Amino acid sequence: MISAASTQSTQGFRSEWFEVKGSYGFVKTEYADLVHEVLEQQQKKAAESLADRLKDSGTKAELTKEQKKYLSENFDPEGMSQLEYQAFIDKLCEFGVLDEADKDYVSYGVKGCSLGLTPLSHVRTGATIVPAQGNPMGYTQFFPSSGNVADWSKYMAGIMSWSERTGSWEKGPETILFGKIRDVLDAIA
Repeated sequence: MISAASTQSTQGFRSEWFEVKGSYGFVKTEYADLVHEVLEQQQKKAAESLADRLKDSGTKAELTKEQKKYLSENFDPEGMSQLEYQAFIDKLCEFGVLDEADKDYVSYGVKGCSLGLTPLSHVRTGATIVPAQGNPMGYTQFFPSSGNVADWSKYMAGIMSWSERTGSWEKGPETILFGKIRDVLDAIA
């Protein structure tokens, strides 16, 4: 059996593990377990890094009056395009509410692009639950098509995930980040 440790692949994937057919890339069968193992290592490292950043920065969003004024004059919580949302998140990073690395967890996507992409290293397997009222707005983990970031962030801040460590449902780090965004949008509304 090939293992990530035996190939020293903890830095990432290797091109020989994949083959390209047309416009699609496929994992070679003999490397499927290895790709899964590396992905799990990357997920664990990314989750630990995010948890550490949240310990350092806290879970509450704090802004000055000037920052609130700037955000309320430049962003509409109930009507943002994906590009406006990216500019909003950029400002939250500039103001110290979020860290640049947090962008991977809040549907930031690719700068200047209206696609909401999630890095492969942050994709998790397992169950998630949402508040009892369900998902009446039809939101996904990506940006809402209606542009109502205020409602969307409230929804995203309420998602609970199963923790194998504690054996219970709890808010994950991504949910806490959306809670910070929700708090800022509530403050400027």
